[in-house]
Amino acid sequence: MSTGWRRVLMTTTSAGLVCLGLGTTAAALVSGAEAAASAAAAGGLVVILSFLSLALIDWAERNRPQLAIPLFMIGFALKLAVLALVLPMVRVGEWLDPAWALGTGVAVLLVWQIVEVMSFAKMRLAVGTASAAD
Repeated sequence: MSTGWRRVLMTTTSAGLVCLGLGTTAAALVSGAEAAASAAAAGGLVVILSFLSLALIDWAERNRPQLAIPLFMIGFALKLAVLALVLPMVRVGEWLDPAWALGTGVAVLLVWQIVEVMSFAKMRLAVGTASAAD
């Protein structure tokens, strides 16, 4: 069963992966393989964490609808907490290009959030339109 959250998950994941691909390709073309690996690692981490939080919410909407919004809030907070706790413990190798890692990670995060907000806006518009027709 497809849910509103499933559509949000699919559109944000697609947008995040496109942004990740563009950032990794740009890094490879401009600065080489290490920059591309840096961009892929940072952007990939953002995609994975964001995907997991929305996938949990999609599951909740289908199985425990009353938990969807609380899990959305908890998932967002956990995503930030995991990043804040894990990133300082990661040992940075010489291969890491901080500029490409930060730039791509932030770009993927911004694109993901913008598409997420736009998806929410479309969901609300569809609900408002359906209610007006009744």
